[in-house]
Amino acid sequence: MDAIVVDIDDTIIDTERRRYAAWCRVLDREIPRKEVESQGSQEILKKYAFSNREIWEKFWMLTLCVEEGGADLIDLDRPIPCASEVLQNWSKNYKLIYLTGRTENMRQLTLDELRKFGFPTHRTDLEMFTLSDWMNYFSSQSSVVNTRANIFSKILKRYNVIRVVDDYPGFFAAYRKHPVPDKVGLLRRKRYSPQDYIANGATRVVENWKKLLVQ
Repeated sequence: MDAIVVDIDDTIIDTERRRYAAWCRVLDREIPRKEVESQGSQEILKKYAFSNREIWEKFWMLTLCVEEGGADLIDLDRPIPCASEVLQNWSKNYKLIYLTGRTENMRQLTLDELRKFGFPTHRTDLEMFTLSDWMNYFSSQSSVVNTRANIFSKILKRYNVIRVVDDYPGFFAAYRKHPVPDKVGLLRRKRYSPQDYIANGATRVVENWKKLLVQ
């Protein structure tokens, strides 16, 4: 069966406000909002916490709703415009698979959030990381790109994936190894350039979901 694989965080759901709140909480201070938009977690950590790994891990545990209070921050998320409309259209003709770095403890929270924002969940798959995957990342035993590549490979054994959509250029290094004809980078202009996606294996880059409405 033909399938489309779609990332969740910052691809179809805007998590910027949640990440900003999580950083302010673990740093115990306010930081400029624009830095969460334009910088990665390690850059923020280096600037405000001298690369303190304990704070870095606490940030991720809060974001992944393992740390107490993390689930309360989910309400700060917002849907990205036109994404639900596009996915509803695609789900009529293709198997829709959500591939996310969120962990299994967030499964029900994630499904509830997808439904709340109008994304299709009936007859879709939700592929998630495990907490062990993140522990391996924290201990430098594995990378999130490798973990994603492993999950993606398993998806390809079950379905004929014709398209993948993601906002993070680095993940295309996991997708480029496979003969997926349409690898779509959703541009995050404040952090990346179109070339960042193409260089990592994207076949095209779009500025927003409205550009995908006709497909």
